[in-house]
Amino acid sequence: MAGENKARKGQTKDKTIIDQYLSEGEILHLALKDRIGIFSVPVNYGFYGDKLYVHSSKQGRKIQALREGGVIGFSIVVSHEVVGKDAPCKWGCSFKSIIGTGVPRILDDKEKAAALNLIMKQYSGKEWEFNPAAIDAVDVVEIMITSVSARSVEKE
Repeated sequence: MAGENKARKGQTKDKTIIDQYLSEGEILHLALKDRIGIFSVPVNYGFYGDKLYVHSSKQGRKIQALREGGVIGFSIVVSHEVVGKDAPCKWGCSFKSIIGTGVPRILDDKEKAAALNLIMKQYSGKEWEFNPAAIDAVDVVEIMITSVSARSVEKE
């Protein structure tokens, strides 16, 4: 039936798997919309619970679109491998990924340091202290996840 959402092969909404993929990911791709059109931008991220955190300069297309609010999309490709075969139609990819939607909120100055620490922890595995000037120089965005699924496909 048209418009029906069917689960695709390897797709799950299991929170444990989603959290594992969020932990393993390195780049979050945001799908945003502004008056010019739809665009995608890769960003560093951190997460905690049902929230993603990204930082941005205080000027530019990305932060302006995030300030405008509304639902945004996101994706993370955790791993991928192109698998070649003896016929073109048998080629494919093995991959692990996440797709979802969320609602952005610009954090106030008191919330920024904790969120920036989540971003740094994603990559370094440890917590940091931030210079107040560095915190003031950026905007930090919390994205409340409204829907998310993970998918794993192993191509033989």
